[in-house]
Amino acid sequence: MSSFKRAFKNTTKQIKRSGWLAIASVFVMTLAFFISSIFTIIAFTSNLFLNSIENKPHIYVFFKSGTSEEEIIKKQNEWQNLPEVATIEYTTESQALEEFKDVQERVNPDIAETIRSDVLPASLGIRLYSISDAENIINLVTEEQETNENIFAIRFSKETIDTIRTLFYWIRLGGGILMGLLLLVIFFFTLLTVEFRTFIRSEEIGIMQLVGGSLWFIRLPFIIEGMIYGLVGALISTLTLSLIGYYVLVVERNSNAVTFVYNLLGGLKWPSINLLDVVLGVLAVAVLGALIGAFNSIVAIRRYIN
Repeated sequence: MSSFKRAFKNTTKQIKRSGWLAIASVFVMTLAFFISSIFTIIAFTSNLFLNSIENKPHIYVFFKSGTSEEEIIKKQNEWQNLPEVATIEYTTESQALEEFKDVQERVNPDIAETIRSDVLPASLGIRLYSISDAENIINLVTEEQETNENIFAIRFSKETIDTIRTLFYWIRLGGGILMGLLLLVIFFFTLLTVEFRTFIRSEEIGIMQLVGGSLWFIRLPFIIEGMIYGLVGALISTLTLSLIGYYVLVVERNSNAVTFVYNLLGGLKWPSINLLDVVLGVLAVAVLGALIGAFNSIVAIRRYIN
């Protein structure tokens, strides 16, 4: 315990002597966490957006006019129990007519006035957990159509489903590779800063070795210093992002740009967050910053201790 106190005391002396280098180190860690946090938020939002598209109904089953609601609901409940199916949206004939009229009144009012009430059929829109299960469900409802005279049409686009499946795969793969490369660049960027800081003190390290200082006696102040820079940088980055988020989402919430973003992303399945989640998130980021700073210091100082 006394050795740790002595190392911490030496660390505070090193930070005070560092001057502009200490400020630069904190700035680099802050910038690294700020950039990585922004890309993490973008990646998370993009994944939610892709999931929302992927989970929209891709298979529609249309029933003949006059089919009883009990028959349709029975089929809805039967298919809803399938493990591949997330939800099934039931659209009655009257609802289909209203939706059609709403669209046509904006595009072609004349058609909206002449449409008959018995033209549009009731339907079930099947939404899947994963687009990869579409083929199995399509085969299932197609077989049902062959034996169920109340089903007169099944609408889906195999080409569209295959395109979405392939597109989402490459977007997620490319996004993962991009995030990995970004984190690698940030790691080497912060490591270079720690390396430079350690290089400036290489003579001091050599003197401590000559007078018989143990490896951990020499390393520990540098490790603690790296932890402090990482911790402070992570907290400043989090505070900066929080202030930007508050300004955008609260102060400027009625602006056209923010309203557009709300309309675009407001319907996504965002996780519910309470005060405890925020506190735990800040602590996790702080601990991560300290660990990264410590790890970079360990890697950098190993080159200067024989």
